[in-house]
Amino acid sequence: MMNQFILIESEKLDQIQAKLIQIEKVLQEKSTEGLPILLRTSEVKKILKIKDSTLATLRSNGTLPFSKVAGTIYYKLEDINSLVEENYSGR
Repeated sequence: MMNQFILIESEKLDQIQAKLIQIEKVLQEKSTEGLPILLRTSEVKKILKIKDSTLATLRSNGTLPFSKVAGTIYYKLEDINSLVEENYSGR
């Protein structure tokens, strides 16, 4: 099999790449439509700036709901947002 080469202007290539990125975004939105955004433990710790032990306490006392699937713990982003809103002192 012989390799074939196509010459294309860099501007045209940039346009094609931009369109592919747009298509990818649309497909990602469609594939997760209706599903909650799930975060892993490391992401939640980073967002809330807390340690493992603090997150474990939030789980064990029922403050923060979670799901465990195949040994990995997941948290809904909406639950994280609710936790922050409920504990916001600026109201």
